Amino acid sequence: MLRAIYRALLIGRARSAALKVARSMTANQLDDIGHDRWSLIDASVKRFTEELNEAEVKRNNKAIRYPQKPSLLKNLWVIYKYFNFQRPA
Repeated sequence: MLRAIYRALLIGRARSAALKVARSMTANQLDDIGHDRWSLIDASVKRFTEELNEAEVKRNNKAIRYPQKPSLLKNLWVIYKYFNFQRPA
């Protein structure tokens, strides 16, 4: 839940920064880069959310992987983790 709140704050901040940049540019400058004010903001937010998604995938891939079939002779903590924690996506 905290990760979702943090993500929403970051996206809002990116939108605010893109809005400030769009306001400071003239119509001719925006035409030169091929955007209008709102398409620049939408493209910036879309790119930022894609970066957040990529970072989340990398973080999930680095997460601890649990064994498929833990042995009863192994550490009890491994068995406890296998059955009681969520497995990463």
